[in-house]
Amino acid sequence: MDLQHPGPTATTRNAEIPEMASARITEAPIEDALIPEDGIAIYVAGTSKPVYLRFDKELVFGRASDGKSEEETLLDLSELGGYQMGISRRHARIRRSEDGYEILDLASTNGSWMNDERLVPNKAYPLASGAQLRFARMRLLVLYHPKPKKKSHE
Repeated sequence: MDLQHPGPTATTRNAEIPEMASARITEAPIEDALIPEDGIAIYVAGTSKPVYLRFDKELVFGRASDGKSEEETLLDLSELGGYQMGISRRHARIRRSEDGYEILDLASTNGSWMNDERLVPNKAYPLASGAQLRFARMRLLVLYHPKPKKKSHE
């Protein structure tokens, strides 16, 4: 069966496969020393190497398009089968927060989950290091070095 790649605005609605929701990422070796002190490591199920990233304010997960904004940092999931897995062009966003990071689903076509709980679109959720994410049918593990808790001097 030969699939044609549709136009630049299309997103397939193909994420509703229940057995994918509860699967875990366990095959990737976790190397704590390689996680940037001021960044994150993303492990994608089915790949052998994690992606180590540093970004100033926020990171958008999605698929690259010709009209990409230069103002946002995009992690292009196209090369990892993003289109086939139902990833939207602007699927989800991770941004820095006071305590570490938070995640938002950007009203994606096929949804986002954190630890098997569906995210409400455009609502920020605290993102703990070690969280299991699912964007459509793509499973990811996010790791980072938590910021040390500030001690109050009273």
